Amino acid sequence: MEREIVRLDLDRDFEAFEELSIISFGENTNINKEMYRWLFDRNPYNKSGNMMYLLKEGDKVIGCDGLLPNELYVNGKVLLTAHSVKSMTHPDYKKQGIFRKMTENSCERGRQDGVDVIIGLANDQSYAAYQRFGWPTLFEKEVYVKPILINNILKRRIKVGILAELGNSIYSSFMKNRLKKEIDQEIKFEILDKVPQETQECWDRYKSKYNVLLVRDYKYLNYRYNERPDVDYVTILARLNNEIIGFAILHNSVANNSKMTSAVEFFTDPHNERFIKALADGISKYCYDNGLEYAVVGTGHYGKYRKVLLNNGFMVTRKPPKNNMMIAQILSDRVTLEEITGHEKWHITQGDGETELDL
Repeated sequence: MEREIVRLDLDRDFEAFEELSIISFGENTNINKEMYRWLFDRNPYNKSGNMMYLLKEGDKVIGCDGLLPNELYVNGKVLLTAHSVKSMTHPDYKKQGIFRKMTENSCERGRQDGVDVIIGLANDQSYAAYQRFGWPTLFEKEVYVKPILINNILKRRIKVGILAELGNSIYSSFMKNRLKKEIDQEIKFEILDKVPQETQECWDRYKSKYNVLLVRDYKYLNYRYNERPDVDYVTILARLNNEIIGFAILHNSVANNSKMTSAVEFFTDPHNERFIKALADGISKYCYDNGLEYAVVGTGHYGKYRKVLLNNGFMVTRKPPKNNMMIAQILSDRVTLEEITGHEKWHITQGDGETELDL
């Protein structure tokens, strides 16, 4: 039967796309149709339509690969980048070169739409294939976690509920009082259910202090967090003298029966330890106030983020994240591989890539 690569049409292809997603990523994969319509069709960085492509054999979807375009800030330049997402091959069609075929299609479509560089966070299953395709590795991502409440941790270790609750009460009281003493009283926090347009001022103020990161202007933040139909995010603004000096955007969820928050955005002056600590303390206070058991933050090695986090109760997770190898493919002469290679050049958050989208 003849095979063809087609652009994803959600009205026509969603059931077959959904079926392949569940086969590839399991029952917990996000199958919200409106989420995909927002993510693919309504992406404001699209040039000629969505950049998701299916390999079809008749009506059956046997492969998928595509790109999520946005912007990348590199040494003062704003580039069109795209995350590689939804790389899938139906298990009945393995070892037929479909992964390579769809990856090459994404690269060609990216060139046609003016994408300068494709980036992706590969998992242990796809990473070896990208290496065979010649995609360079930029760095290995780290994730940092801070325990806020430890009752579930203690229950797993000592198996006695009453002792676990007592231990948690002592620990949380001590840590909360410590945070109250250490928190910067001059920096005020505002908790919002939407990302405000004022974040643009914060981006404009500090962007030149960075080396490599996704553009976090209001256009991106509004699309990515205000317009998403299936998740409600929380925004924390940090103000000094009524001026926004940083913001965090949080995604509250439940993982392993524990209530937690993930800082999908974490942005301030990358060299100002006072501001970074204040923002981290603001996240911790929010967790205590809302009964969340731990907070997860991602960052690169650029600036002082990592140092401040590790000095203030965060620790590198014992296991690396599922998608942890940052890979890239250069498509234009506007950027070189040298400019973007190395964890020490990057600021990267939990919102980058496909994991936070539950794809």
